[in-house]
Amino acid sequence: MKKTFLITLTTLFTLAAASLMAIQYVQMKRTVTVSNNLFNISVNNAMDDMIEQLNRLKVEDYIGQNDRYKLLKFKRIEELNNRMQSIIKENYTTFYDTNIVQVGITMIDSVKLLPGVKISSADSNAIAQYNTILATRDRLTDNSEFYNQFVTDISEYVVDNILTSSSFNFNLLDSLITDKLMINGVDIEPYVGIYDNTDNKFLYCNTEGMEQKLLESPFKYRFHPNGMMSPNEYFIFLQFPLSSLLLKENSTRYFLLAFALISLILTLFFLIMRTILKKDKLDVMKTDFINNMTHEIKTPIATIGLACEMLQDPSIASDPANNSTYIGIISDENRRMRLLIETILQNAKMSNKSFTLNRTTVDINDIIKNVTKSFNLKIESLGGILNIDLTEPSPSLSADELHITNMIYNLIDNAIKYSPEKVNIKITTRKDGDKLLLSIADKGLGISREDQKHIFEKFYRVSTGDVHNVKGFGIGLNYVMQVVNAHGGKISVNSTLGEGSTFTVELPIIN
Repeated sequence: MKKTFLITLTTLFTLAAASLMAIQYVQMKRTVTVSNNLFNISVNNAMDDMIEQLNRLKVEDYIGQNDRYKLLKFKRIEELNNRMQSIIKENYTTFYDTNIVQVGITMIDSVKLLPGVKISSADSNAIAQYNTILATRDRLTDNSEFYNQFVTDISEYVVDNILTSSSFNFNLLDSLITDKLMINGVDIEPYVGIYDNTDNKFLYCNTEGMEQKLLESPFKYRFHPNGMMSPNEYFIFLQFPLSSLLLKENSTRYFLLAFALISLILTLFFLIMRTILKKDKLDVMKTDFINNMTHEIKTPIATIGLACEMLQDPSIASDPANNSTYIGIISDENRRMRLLIETILQNAKMSNKSFTLNRTTVDINDIIKNVTKSFNLKIESLGGILNIDLTEPSPSLSADELHITNMIYNLIDNAIKYSPEKVNIKITTRKDGDKLLLSIADKGLGISREDQKHIFEKFYRVSTGDVHNVKGFGIGLNYVMQVVNAHGGKISVNSTLGEGSTFTVELPIIN
């Protein structure tokens, strides 16, 4: 799969996911705005209906049963007084002509006819009606101090006094508000307060401690019931415990859920893309490995085949010197193929999780000396230098001798491969507490910072230009790392392009 196509696909998918989240967010904001507007409209409609119904109520609808009876009694007495006053006004000459009747103090004494006075039937009916009403009123008052008491008691039913008294039926307000809200589709029970705007104080709050929040609420409605006198200005405040932001909280929750799902899809997409890229990269590495392996094996096979043909020639086979030369070529090429195959097999074994080391006590200095002997001739033929600086006494390791030997062999072989000019390799060992530090340094091509991140990956090969012009399979350093890890050690590289590389292996020592 082409890299450009993958980048384009990833970019398009990322833009699509980002656009989807942006659309989701805008839609959420729009939904919340519309919902808040509908909520406010529903509350305002409910309160308009409630205020209208409230204004149709009378004073006696707001107070308790005992106070209601008392007020109705006062209103009945006031009505009788008004009727008596009307009779007096309509028959003024009769009631205030002392030659006809004797009138006591108005609204206290009844009207009496003077002895021997004759009056018309209309006057007689007016006097009789007045006395009847007066008698009815006196039965209601029960005592002569009624009028003074009436003036005092009736003042309790002015709005200012009713609202500040415990007799006011505040539950009526709560029930009216709740019913109207339910009718208008608002099923959230609000906090309710009645505020005296003139005296700047709350007269009622159905939940203690909510006064300040009620004052900050946008839901504020003028309160002035019909038939109730008041010099003060009153307001009903509403505050919703979950507020109109309830939908916003739900929308935010849904948006976060959508965001999480989109993020999950995006993450899965990137993981899949990374897997695809790794697979493509691995395919390239495997193809490169096969090509290199084919080339590496093909060369010794061809050489062995050619040597065998030469040995089959009677003129050449009869010469013992030629026989020895060609047999030596066949042996060298056979050893070369065996080493290649052994490297591949050892790497495969190390990748197996069930692999176990055959540990013995080994002398690291002896292993290094034996390995370097096999390279001395090759390095001398290249005009190179191999310096060895080993710590004494020689540290002992609990290790698998075969794998440690192969590890050192691979590191030295790599140092030679990537030193295209004069080979200059230095091998040192030293103790650091209970650790052995083995360093193999060269003055070769060096490794870039980017390649240093991947050199221990299987099949990864450092390029020396536009092509891989250094022979190898890309498994040597991966095998080295697996050997070091299996022995509980660490490996690191310090390299600069054009100046060379130093590989440092840290292994535990037997104390």
